[in-house]
Amino acid sequence: MSTLQKDPTDVLTEVILTHITLSENGIAVFDPQDIFVFHNQAFARMFGLDEISIIGWHVDQWMAWMFNNRGGVNIEDDCLQDWLDQVHSVYRSKPFRRFESDMVDGTWLLVSEQIYNSGYIVTHCADITLQKQTEKKLTEALSEIKHLAQTDELTNVPNRRYLLGRLREEYTRAQRYNRPLCLAILDLDHFKNINDQYGHASGDEVLKHFARFVQSHLRTGDVLGRVGGEEFCVLLPETMLDEALPVLQRLTIALAEERIDSIAPGFSYTFSSGVAEISGDPQQNCNMLFSNADKALYQAKAAGRNRVAAFQE
Repeated sequence: MSTLQKDPTDVLTEVILTHITLSENGIAVFDPQDIFVFHNQAFARMFGLDEISIIGWHVDQWMAWMFNNRGGVNIEDDCLQDWLDQVHSVYRSKPFRRFESDMVDGTWLLVSEQIYNSGYIVTHCADITLQKQTEKKLTEALSEIKHLAQTDELTNVPNRRYLLGRLREEYTRAQRYNRPLCLAILDLDHFKNINDQYGHASGDEVLKHFARFVQSHLRTGDVLGRVGGEEFCVLLPETMLDEALPVLQRLTIALAEERIDSIAPGFSYTFSSGVAEISGDPQQNCNMLFSNADKALYQAKAAGRNRVAAFQE
């Protein structure tokens, strides 16, 4: 063996030390007393410590520096002691732990801490900002897809699929816990005449106005949806028939005061509504409830429109 040839162990040690020092990942080492004994340049950069050497600092000094200077980790606590207590509750709690940390500069780090038998801790930080941004975009895209799948494009209220799904859920809950439930179907009167006289664009404006109007007058917990054409449904959980009727009658009265001058000076319109409530009949299902509300709607229209009718057995 040549005398100039390096020992493989020495070469390996040199490579490892070079890697630790120059790695793009942040690496820091704490001794058994939680004092910084090493950190590389990447670690300093990630935590905003480019011009500060924290070798010899206790971990609590580092945490206090981040809190007071609002550097490094994005700290939500308003009290330093609360922040330290939070850190102490998890620090050295496991031989190995991994967690994500968002930073004040908008980046994200995947941090791992390894405790060795000697009591030393090696902390490794990898930048996962791109991954988190991709996750956020994916979550937003999935949320948008879900919204589009459940929302009527014209009126921006829940669509038929969503409303009928909620009806099944609320119906099952009402039956299981013996709770009241009402369903109302609302249909604009003479809507075809509006389209014929003023055009379909004006008809769309009326539909959008009606959706906004109803939503603004419903109670918390009531659910409005468009089920097709000029027909809407209102789901009224925890509501008996004698409570639902005044809600719909107030809508009828309030709509009489509305005007849409953009369609024509003094333009107004009306709606008819049928409402039904869940019965104690175990043979009834949510489809029958919908059918009963539809029958009541037909009665309201047959009686002259612009009114509310309750389904009667």
